[in-house]
Amino acid sequence: MTFSKLFPILLFFLLALPACQNTPSGGEAEEGFSVQLLCQSTSQDETAPRSAVYAVVNQNKVKLANISNCDSIPTASYEDYDIPKTALEAVGGWWAGAGDYFYAIQEDSTIAFYQGWADEGQEDDGYHYTKIGSFANGQFNLQMPVRKDELVGTYALSRESGSHILFVGLKEDTLRAEYFQMDGVLPPVNQLNILMTSMEPQAAANLEFGPSSLDFTSSLGNGRFILDNKSAAVLLQDAQAPGQPLRMEKILSEDYSIPVQ
Repeated sequence: MTFSKLFPILLFFLLALPACQNTPSGGEAEEGFSVQLLCQSTSQDETAPRSAVYAVVNQNKVKLANISNCDSIPTASYEDYDIPKTALEAVGGWWAGAGDYFYAIQEDSTIAFYQGWADEGQEDDGYHYTKIGSFANGQFNLQMPVRKDELVGTYALSRESGSHILFVGLKEDTLRAEYFQMDGVLPPVNQLNILMTSMEPQAAANLEFGPSSLDFTSSLGNGRFILDNKSAAVLLQDAQAPGQPLRMEKILSEDYSIPVQ
């Protein structure tokens, strides 16, 4: 073969080589970021697992949240959890009727971090992902999904076999919850507010949150606040029995009608 015929072939391989070398793989983003999401167990109690979720970009590390169960999610399973195919890393897990999920993805020249949730009591489908932070210019920028004062209020579950109430108040920067139980169904909201002034809580505790999470730990048990555009609820893990979470809906106004289960 003459050189004139061989030259185009050599030129093709020379041009293709840099493109092959620059193709990102695994958790390697196009801008040279090395991205990891790590699960670290923080409890040895098999009946109440707890894990911390960390984000690592190059040599920078930050804690994203505390959740119950956590493990790496393989790329082949992304679609099962509504995670984009282009995500760099993903972790999460399901425990006691509820799950928490995280993924990292490149958006332009930054790395974005998303948190989602699902529970067996939800009335819609999906994992409700919201952006909880980003990494750019060598540093993390994390934000709490909601202000603590937006969580203040009365949460209730009314049913004939016995009702549950959780009052959440804010003192300085700490959320404190008081838990009540009543026989039978709950009265209308305007009567309930009067009744609660004469009741003593069965238990009370401060709610401890992670830096960017609606999950909390407390002496009442671990739990999570659940928010959407029209409603709010609180989920107490293992409150009724191991593996049986207790979900209480927020009373939004005096005209609110507490559903009976």
